[in-house]
Amino acid sequence: MSQSHNRGLIEDFGRWREFRAGMWAWIFHKFTGWVLVGYLFTHIAVLSTAIPASGQEAAVLQAGDDVYTQTIVTLEELLLVRILEVGLLAVAVFHILNGTRLLFIDLGVGLESQDKSFYASLILTGLITVASVPTFLAGAF
Repeated sequence: MSQSHNRGLIEDFGRWREFRAGMWAWIFHKFTGWVLVGYLFTHIAVLSTAIPASGQEAAVLQAGDDVYTQTIVTLEELLLVRILEVGLLAVAVFHILNGTRLLFIDLGVGLESQDKSFYASLILTGLITVASVPTFLAGAF
């Protein structure tokens, strides 16, 4: 006979302290997935404003005076956009690393060390993100 457990009320927000690495990995993976989907739609919406550039003459496009190029240049001048790009990189890197980790676990590799591999993916994400900050912020100041 199966045993039932009292999971507490849904409103019991103090239960997050009981989460282990596996639950945090699941939460972060779902969150980063939704952020990437949201970014995709935002990216398409912003760049679709530059569609009129496709009808311009070749000389205008080569000179960089088209709507698309001006949109990108204007956005890249904003420090907030550069900081958001660093965040996007962190989200994408974690999602890729955690997805790869999950693939190996599904294949039966590393079943005993799931917690360690999750922490390793977090640390590697942090290292890659911190190492890329100078590249993203170059020329911003």
